[in-house]
Amino acid sequence: MPARAFRRGDRTIVVHETSRASEHPPRAAPAGRLEGGPESERAFVLVHGLGMAAEYWGDLAERLSTSGRVLALDLPGFGDAPEPSRPLSIAETADLLAELLEHEGFGGGPSPVLVGHSAGAQVVADLAARHPQLVDRIVLVDPSVNPRERTLARQTARLLQDVAVVDPVALARGARAYAEAGLPWVLANLRPMLDHRMELVLPHVRAEVLVIRGEDDRVVPRAWAQAVASLAPHARYAEVPGRGHEVVARHAGPLGALIAAHARGDATGRVLAPHERRLALSWSLGGSTTTRIGWVLRDYGYGIRWRLAQLVAGDPPAKWRDGDPALPDVVLVPGVHEHWSFLTNLAEALNEAGHRITIVHGLGMNRRPVPETSRRLQRALARVPAPPAGRVIVAHSKGGLIGKHLLTDLERGTGPFGADGADLLDVQGAATLAAPFSGSARARWFLDPSMRAFLPTDATILELQRDAAVNARIVSIFGTLDAHVTEGSALAGATNVIVPAAGHFRLTGSPAAHRAVIDAVAALARHTRTQEDALPRGVRADP
Repeated sequence: MPARAFRRGDRTIVVHETSRASEHPPRAAPAGRLEGGPESERAFVLVHGLGMAAEYWGDLAERLSTSGRVLALDLPGFGDAPEPSRPLSIAETADLLAELLEHEGFGGGPSPVLVGHSAGAQVVADLAARHPQLVDRIVLVDPSVNPRERTLARQTARLLQDVAVVDPVALARGARAYAEAGLPWVLANLRPMLDHRMELVLPHVRAEVLVIRGEDDRVVPRAWAQAVASLAPHARYAEVPGRGHEVVARHAGPLGALIAAHARGDATGRVLAPHERRLALSWSLGGSTTTRIGWVLRDYGYGIRWRLAQLVAGDPPAKWRDGDPALPDVVLVPGVHEHWSFLTNLAEALNEAGHRITIVHGLGMNRRPVPETSRRLQRALARVPAPPAGRVIVAHSKGGLIGKHLLTDLERGTGPFGADGADLLDVQGAATLAAPFSGSARARWFLDPSMRAFLPTDATILELQRDAAVNARIVSIFGTLDAHVTEGSALAGATNVIVPAAGHFRLTGSPAAHRAVIDAVAALARHTRTQEDALPRGVRADP
């Protein structure tokens, strides 16, 4: 396995390359492409976990070499790579790996398939989120770290549990890698692994993701592996029977077959069912059962308090009509059974950031069907000329569905104003909070038709799921626990942002969510300006 070093300062990655089976030499092909093969063929980049090295992948590299070039890496301080002056954070390692990929020529050719194991999966996910131009398919094998057990003691306990099911040869190989790296260096690199928040990174990953777990893995609980597959917008899930955390190290035939199929674009593994996503996210991100119950009770308390306040709400504050004309106006769209005043805290934060706030009266408690409300909203907005900087919808819960329906109407020209609607209303996008884009199975608990309209089988929910043309103009923001939208609010093709806040209603009052919404509005406005700046003068981009 020929090796070469890639250096940036005192940071070195050693690349061990296995050429595509029957092709020689490994560097003879143009960068990023397999010699003699079609452009669709892929190279594979293998990123090891904490304390390991390229050797730990065992025979997987040879198996994958029948499908393409394989680059197995020694990350800084492991295997043949010398130690840098200090341990790198996960983000720093991801950035270094991105530089390596560009150096190898992958930036201009077919994207490689990145395969990360354990902490290596954290590196791969981080790279995919922050350097999306470099990858379009990744594989996360036994991804760490479960947020509920992000301590040295708990991770050590998990590792000891896994020893009972680990293949002895794989165990010996791992022990040798730890010994070569040195225990002090391994422990020093444990802190960056525990500090990394993979759950905050995954919603930003736009690549096609395959999450693979060893069926008997004691280090990575099934719930966490399934939460990883739930948080990434384009993810499927698979397990390798009879294997633990060492699934990559020995007898890698089943694992190699899954990875190769994913590289070909096959629908490998399965999409998790809504109830599986709900349970996985609740277990992994919601804390203990007692903690989750406490958050749910506080969430309902917040919702009840603000719904009672709706009964005595006066007119919107006059100051909301003032703001920076260079910023887009914000159109507030509340959820079902909600009045505009339910979003007062959020509106105050947006107004303080310089945005004028538009309140649309006549929506009542927002109980009408989504299409009807969307078109009522369009007619209301058309009564007032669009501001110079345009408009952005900021919506909660059902309001997110209304916002997406409105954007879809404008995109298709199917709204009340036909093809003129896009220019007339100048709505640049939508920032949504806790929106049930996939519906909510818990809607079946309600007899109210306005609530049962959120069932995952509802015709409007299904139609909005099928039509993804406007998803790129939506920023979906959600927290770590939502007792109402248990399927999650991640939307394929949108910008998905998870914030460190719990609750369906309390999210509207969370300072972290407020910051995310302000950033989202700015990003949507920049996106629209960028599109228009690229056009000749006098030509307007379709919003």
